[in-house]
Amino acid sequence: MSRISRKKVLRAALGALLLLSTLGAAGAAHAGARLPARAADVPSTVVPSIPGCTAVQPVSAVTASTWEDVNPPRQAVDGDLTTRWSGQGLGANLVLDLGQARTLCGLKIAWHRGDLRWNDFNIYTSTDGANYTVVWAGRSSGSTAGFESYPFAAPVSARYVRISFWQSQEGSWASILETAALGPDSGQDGEHVVVAAGDIATTCEGSGCGHARTSERVLAINPAAVLTLGDNQYDNGTYEEFTRYYATTWGRFKAKTKPAPGNHEYGLGDGAAGYFQYFGTAAAPAGKSWYSFDLGDWHLVSLNSEVSRSAGGEQVTWLQNDLARTTKPCVLAYWHRPLFSSGSEHGDFPNVKPFWDVLYGVRADLVLSGHDHDYERFAKETPDAVASSSGIREFVVGTGGATPKPFGTVRANSQKRLQANGVLKLTLAANAYSWQFVRDDGAVLDSGGPVSCNG
Repeated sequence: MSRISRKKVLRAALGALLLLSTLGAAGAAHAGARLPARAADVPSTVVPSIPGCTAVQPVSAVTASTWEDVNPPRQAVDGDLTTRWSGQGLGANLVLDLGQARTLCGLKIAWHRGDLRWNDFNIYTSTDGANYTVVWAGRSSGSTAGFESYPFAAPVSARYVRISFWQSQEGSWASILETAALGPDSGQDGEHVVVAAGDIATTCEGSGCGHARTSERVLAINPAAVLTLGDNQYDNGTYEEFTRYYATTWGRFKAKTKPAPGNHEYGLGDGAAGYFQYFGTAAAPAGKSWYSFDLGDWHLVSLNSEVSRSAGGEQVTWLQNDLARTTKPCVLAYWHRPLFSSGSEHGDFPNVKPFWDVLYGVRADLVLSGHDHDYERFAKETPDAVASSSGIREFVVGTGGATPKPFGTVRANSQKRLQANGVLKLTLAANAYSWQFVRDDGAVLDSGGPVSCNG
């Protein structure tokens, strides 16, 4: 081959490589497709987190152009930093399908070996999964094994997010431990939406299962946080059951889930090992199975109704100290077994009264529980079931997917009772709250508020 011919071949190869890089895909361009902007055209920064842009968006499905059998695409969104997606080659890409168009302002990624190597990549968004626009392009820091965030120049509306990898400091493998699309923080107007339910995933498989239907409702609501009220996985809450049934439905918003355990998690006498393995640090962020967090003007407390319930015990003492420290005017607590319930299967569980006594003493506002497979709303009341305008309102929401059960003797102060699968949607505002019980088909069967906080 002549020197001129070799130059022509080289130019052609470089041209093809440049076209592939510009497209950001591991394939050829469609005829007439508009090319997205080049990396140099996109202002890009790397930050630990993005102020006002930390709301993790739910993922409906995840795909990739290439992967190893042991490191499939789903492991990039399973909430587990010990697993990963790995794909090889120029343009290897991972695509998040958010289920519907959502407002996005950035993306966060935890890279495999992210503290030892940088990665060159682009981020694209699309409304239809066919036409993509580049929204970020550049290089990861190479200095952290945890999450780092990539803010977009301006918010975009998109259903699909594609991460296209070009190279790393160590070669041609793209490896992502975990990633999440980010939207503007809710509550910038003082309101935060949370969703709650217990008694969730059964061993049923398929889109017609109760927990599959309620998970679709949670995705549609897209709350700031998801509160699970125990018996998250039947029959025994093993890790294998969690990964087979819960993970494929309610696990799609695991990153924003704040769980509480139930009696089924403890059914095998192994200390709820499957629950703690599946949820990881989210189930015990401070090393205990009870914890608290803040959301706007609200202080939320997750308790464990299966252990240490007695007055003066470790958990109740922790609760007293935790509530003494908070400066928030509104308080919500949740756990599995309800103090009051008209359900025919279980009914009242008086052993959690020490929780109520402490909460009532600080003028707490809401208590959420499950256990009975029904929905029940109570009027504000004292721990002794006396109606009181400064009392606590209890919701029983054992409706996450298990088969609904009938009611028995109606308890004092019970205001609404429903037999249906669905979720409780709470709007936690500045010094007030509102509620809706949303059935799995989207129908609102109960609603109320705003009600002012007791504090």
